[in-house]
Amino acid sequence: MYFDREKLQFVGLSDAHLEELKKAYPQINVDVELKKMGLWLTSSKGQTRKGDIAFILNWLNNAHAKSPESTDIESPLRPEIQKYLKGLWKGREHILELNKTKKKT
Repeated sequence: MYFDREKLQFVGLSDAHLEELKKAYPQINVDVELKKMGLWLTSSKGQTRKGDIAFILNWLNNAHAKSPESTDIESPLRPEIQKYLKGLWKGREHILELNKTKKKT
């Protein structure tokens, strides 16, 4: 599996693979992320990358870590982290609001 820069698509990514990725990452729109990957792979920064399955999984893992659902995990440190972030962003809450992604309904 690799990204073909002439065809602008992933070669060897079967429908079965795609369905498995969608099952593994239900909170992420895998089709949209694949388009983002393709754009990045055609950029100057992505020219040296192959766009193989390891690349795809790494990208999706990063997208999952950034998704709002990934922060739903309770941690004993969560209150301290929330307190720290509240102080850090005091007076700039509008920036946080701009960066929030809307949850799918």
